[in-house]
Amino acid sequence: MTIEQPIYAGFWVRVFAGLLDIAFLLPIFAILFFFFGIDDFQSIKIHSELQSFSYFKASSHGRYFDYITYAVSIAYVVYFLSNKKQATFGKRIMRIYVGNRDGSKLSITKAMARSLAGLFSAATLGIGYLPIIFTAEKTALHDLICNTRVFYGKKI
Repeated sequence: MTIEQPIYAGFWVRVFAGLLDIAFLLPIFAILFFFFGIDDFQSIKIHSELQSFSYFKASSHGRYFDYITYAVSIAYVVYFLSNKKQATFGKRIMRIYVGNRDGSKLSITKAMARSLAGLFSAATLGIGYLPIIFTAEKTALHDLICNTRVFYGKKI
């Protein structure tokens, strides 16, 4: 009897899965923007003798829209990573899934922790994703923090 070694998903397949997830979420965000973000920005003009420029200041209404999109994104990831398929729509299309180190399903709590840690990976100007390229198990910073892995092999 031989034990199969898991095949870990690499950097580019994970990037494409993420882009597919963004493409899936964009229409949802557009609808949310329509209802919550019409007055998202106020334009403020500043003039001086030497220069004239304008900049946009986010209104409190715009910040609510940001919070709503963050909440929707996190809920999307948590729901799909903690269900039996263990993958968002983008990951399903790329035939990869997220699991604990042994491949088992994530709990809702662990999926939430991974999602929040993923925000930290992104907030570091993407540096948190670089370990995927250099580690044997292709782990991003949020995978290291939460002891999760991204595997090939789940069926759609």
